[in-house]
Amino acid sequence: MMNIIKNPLVLTLGVFTIGILTFFATSPKCHAVDKYKSMTDLQQHTTEGKDWQIHTSDEKNKTVVMAPHGGGIEPGTSEVAREIADKSKSGYYSFSAIRPVNNQHLHVTSANYNEPKAEQMVGQSDRTVSIHKTAREGRDAYIGGRDQALRNSISQSLTKEGFNVGEATGNIAGQNPRNIVNRNRNGAGVQIEVSNKAVRSFYKDGNVSRPARENTNNYTSRMHAFTTGVSNGLQQQSQQSQPHPHNNNNSADSPATLEI
Repeated sequence: MMNIIKNPLVLTLGVFTIGILTFFATSPKCHAVDKYKSMTDLQQHTTEGKDWQIHTSDEKNKTVVMAPHGGGIEPGTSEVAREIADKSKSGYYSFSAIRPVNNQHLHVTSANYNEPKAEQMVGQSDRTVSIHKTAREGRDAYIGGRDQALRNSISQSLTKEGFNVGEATGNIAGQNPRNIVNRNRNGAGVQIEVSNKAVRSFYKDGNVSRPARENTNNYTSRMHAFTTGVSNGLQQQSQQSQPHPHNNNNSADSPATLEI
């Protein structure tokens, strides 16, 4: 006969444990607690050229497209950001993890992202877009960040290109003022979280290995459509030049919001 647990404390603990496990199993973008508390901490304990590389172009451009978790951390984001930057004639920044394994250990949450070159490029820019990857499914991409006008422009442009986009919420909302994408001259940027499924569709056979990602011949029409959509959204908004893009009506604006 199966034993029935009648102790209410045991039952409560059991339900709590199941809830915690369910949260981590279904979290849209669940990184373990970052190994390094900041980019300063990371760079003091790792080696450039062995563990990671930084790639930049047009560093003084007033529009910057970045992949803060590039290379093997969130595979595919560096290449997407570079294509958008090239098409929109924007500045480009990527921190790329290049280890054979354990690249996820080089993830530093965007609110603690104090890499000097990233801060310099973003700090002098008026428009900033960061590219990330999320496990959240249901949409091709989720658009967040504090620049509401640019968010709308990019969302509309991606929709025209045939992508299913939605508002980024929760820990991918990008509303924290300390998030690196929001540290430009206007205090507002756009964070784009691309779904795993969408990123795989950007490469032939869904191959997102490093050799495949670095070979532009492996890019699909979906990659070109997505990067064109973001580029068009950027260019349209830069022509209109909104002076105060902050979205202060979003309840996620609090600096205490936990973001990735």
